[in-house]
Amino acid sequence: MCARSLEEIISKRIGQGKAIVLIGPRQVGKTTLFQKILSQRKHLFLDADDPVVRQLLDAPSTEQLKRIIGDHTLIFIDEAQHIPSIGLSIKLITDQFKQVQLLVSDSSSFELGQSVSEPLTGRKWQYELFPISWQEIESTLGYVKAAQQLEDLIL
Repeated sequence: MCARSLEEIISKRIGQGKAIVLIGPRQVGKTTLFQKILSQRKHLFLDADDPVVRQLLDAPSTEQLKRIIGDHTLIFIDEAQHIPSIGLSIKLITDQFKQVQLLVSDSSSFELGQSVSEPLTGRKWQYELFPISWQEIESTLGYVKAAQQLEDLIL
């Protein structure tokens, strides 16, 4: 897997109190990037593709969130755009559970942007992940190997 330029930036933000929101088109590696960052850390993974997760995180009370979170201090919510009131849920977690670090991925930046911009003002760092760049390929493989692979793809 190629090293993504956002990996180090996001890793340094973990534990600093704000939600980390990663947006971008489908299939660019948002989930993979977060999974790599979290691979050696205990965390709670909540997949919003799952209807049960969507229901749990759609307008929960603080008490319900307390039960969902348990003793986890690191939570990854994947495909958050599927949760109608995700902005308010993220705001509640960020405000009420100061020890919890949220990582949130979204394939539909417009939808999530609409639902989180107002309630999360000052409570999030938002990054956009693009398809892999030449710089990321070159930094992983080196110039010669990257150029050879590009040539193989073209031919």
